[in-house]
Amino acid sequence: MGHNHTYQIKSYVKDHTCGRVTKKRSAKSKWVANFAVVNKLQTTEKVTIKDIMKDLRKNHSVDITKGRAWKAKQIAQKIADGDADRQYSMVWRYVAELTRVCPGNTAKVNVERLGPTLQPRFGSFYFSFDGCNRGFKAACRPFVGVDGCHLKTKYGGQLLLAVGRDPNDQYFPLAFGVVEVESKASWKWFMELLMNDIGNDKRYVFISDQQKVYQYKL
Repeated sequence: MGHNHTYQIKSYVKDHTCGRVTKKRSAKSKWVANFAVVNKLQTTEKVTIKDIMKDLRKNHSVDITKGRAWKAKQIAQKIADGDADRQYSMVWRYVAELTRVCPGNTAKVNVERLGPTLQPRFGSFYFSFDGCNRGFKAACRPFVGVDGCHLKTKYGGQLLLAVGRDPNDQYFPLAFGVVEVESKASWKWFMELLMNDIGNDKRYVFISDQQKVYQYKL
């Protein structure tokens, strides 16, 4: 009823003989992403278009096209992982915040300039926390493990990292780096910054992947 908190039943049909309609136009890509894909992406390693369509048909009795399922997956991927374009554009702000809260933190960003009229492109990023460096030098063993892994994002790249071992035999983070490819040049750049942070006054033992051995002159 208009302007009231009640309703009026004008007609009532007890028995329905119409069949269920599964193809609903109201099931937009954004709704599918929020209610059917985001949670699955956060708990499952791989989500396919067929899985999305199957789950919707089973749990919500809704049929959608492959195109809508693909678009919903792209929206859900941005929700789960964040917008890669926006994250890269905020790297400089993150560096400024790291050095503001603690001047001892180390953060380095390298960019590539492809032309005088083009915007600079992200090249590499290194950061290390001052508290971790001081803790490592004060109490941890002189062992440093270094490794790299692929970044499964829109732009790809490699994540380089260095960790130590604390007195409880637990991993102790030291430094992180994001580079385009894992190469001798990128590792040399990463290791030089790492040694500047932890110092050269001690002898350290470095442990790395047995199949990828790089030699450095530090």
